[in-house]
Amino acid sequence: MSGSRPMVLRTVAWCAGVLLVGAGVLAAVVVGVGALVAPGEARASREIDPATEFARLAVDDPAAALRSCTPAQGTLLDALSGALPAGAVPGAARFTATDADLTFVSAPITGTVRGAGDRAVWVWGRQGFAAVTDDARALTPELPGPALYATGPDAAGAVRAATCVEAAQRAERSGVAPTQGPVVPG
Repeated sequence: MSGSRPMVLRTVAWCAGVLLVGAGVLAAVVVGVGALVAPGEARASREIDPATEFARLAVDDPAAALRSCTPAQGTLLDALSGALPAGAVPGAARFTATDADLTFVSAPITGTVRGAGDRAVWVWGRQGFAAVTDDARALTPELPGPALYATGPDAAGAVRAATCVEAAQRAERSGVAPTQGPVVPG
């Protein structure tokens, strides 16, 4: 029986070796396939921009986009109205978007000689209002620019607020009922 013991040990060692080699080959295949597939997926996930997706939704289904927009508080626009030129009136489509401690405000402005309006976005923070977009700077040249808050017209909050205004205007043109419009998210 002592002769069979080395034979059993060799057989067990051989089986363990085959299993280890098989596991190594399987791991190499999984890692290799992952290396081929993962970079493309990583690039694809970086290319998805929430602001771009929201802008598409505002074009394709403005009512759906409006359901995720936050209506601007009247007091916020009342405060901003003091900086607007005489005769300039914020339209009914008034929206805000919050980004950290900044609140971006957008509303179409009518009654101006300059014609600026639909893309006007301001930002409210601890230091007061600042004009973010070119339209807002043309309407309120006495307000500081977006550098006051280290932001700009491409900031996610600015894009979202302006896109909400565009969605409201599209919905109005297409005859979407106002009840489908802005609802404060819960």
